[in-house]
Amino acid sequence: MNVPLRTYLSRLTVDDIPGLEVLERESGLNFWGEDHYRRFLEEFPEYFGCKVTVLPAQCRQGPLSGFFFARSIYEHLEILKIGVLPRCQNQGIGTQLMEAAYAEGIRRGCLRCFLEVRKSNDTAIRFYRGQKFKITGSREKYYTDPVEDAWIMERAL
Repeated sequence: MNVPLRTYLSRLTVDDIPGLEVLERESGLNFWGEDHYRRFLEEFPEYFGCKVTVLPAQCRQGPLSGFFFARSIYEHLEILKIGVLPRCQNQGIGTQLMEAAYAEGIRRGCLRCFLEVRKSNDTAIRFYRGQKFKITGSREKYYTDPVEDAWIMERAL
């Protein structure tokens, strides 16, 4: 018998930083470090994020199943990171996170949303295209570990 999943969306706080490290490692993201996240979340109001907790417990490790981290600068919303635990992917969590980011960006007066994605990350590119993003440029050697170019993607809010 399949148990329906319940997702809970809430604001990302400094208490979530240890869980971010676990989620990012499992999702293949590069953890920015506790000090960086703490500074962003405590000192810079333009930075914000949300987390998703998924129940039942078999789809949950620690308090985080997914998160996004973003910033708003004038009329621009920039998605800096989004990640979902691999075992929780393809369940609508990424879409829920993106919709929360758009809503907060609009609340802050943003008109456009931007992000960068590895050129080799076909899964993420398909997801972002499904979110109405279009490729608008590229950044050479944007990523490290391994070094790779990035697509710049953009959409209206």
